[in-house]
Amino acid sequence: MDNIYQTPSADLLPHERASDTFFVTSTRKLYLLYFFTLGFYSIYWAYKHWDRQRATMLPKKISPAARSIFHIFFIHSLCRLIQSQLQAKGLGEWKYAAVAWTYIIMVFVGNGLSRVESFGHPILDIVLLIAATLVTAWPLATIQQQANLASGDSASEQNSRFSLANWLCMLPGILLWLFIAIAMFLPE
Repeated sequence: MDNIYQTPSADLLPHERASDTFFVTSTRKLYLLYFFTLGFYSIYWAYKHWDRQRATMLPKKISPAARSIFHIFFIHSLCRLIQSQLQAKGLGEWKYAAVAWTYIIMVFVGNGLSRVESFGHPILDIVLLIAATLVTAWPLATIQQQANLASGDSASEQNSRFSLANWLCMLPGILLWLFIAIAMFLPE
């Protein structure tokens, strides 16, 4: 006879989140949006990731807006969530600390470089500006690849095309780079 006073028991499975827990986008789209929005895309990118975490982090209430504005303080937490999802799905362990720290350092380096008036030659100035922007986007792209993998869409098929809103966000940056290119060839 069963003990009627025994508490119910069940086999506990590893906690696996829903497959759409993380924001999915292609790395090509991330690089282009980051570059042409002059880095402001990182705020939207962080917001979308933290917005997806709201339901899974209950009862803890999080503010995606605050976490996106101050995303350099929360990038390690986001990477930790991605890593735990990868482990729960049996996709291996991801050592994220170096990537997260690289992003934080590159944000500060990029901000420092943007305050330098000139490196001596206009072409060198532009090359360094482009390089600093793309190098800063590299850690985000690495994090995004892992988030896509954890979401079950490693090819990022569900969000690889550019929408009208994407083009409108990139338009000021496209025009700025166009004007910079034109100004480089104008006589002084």
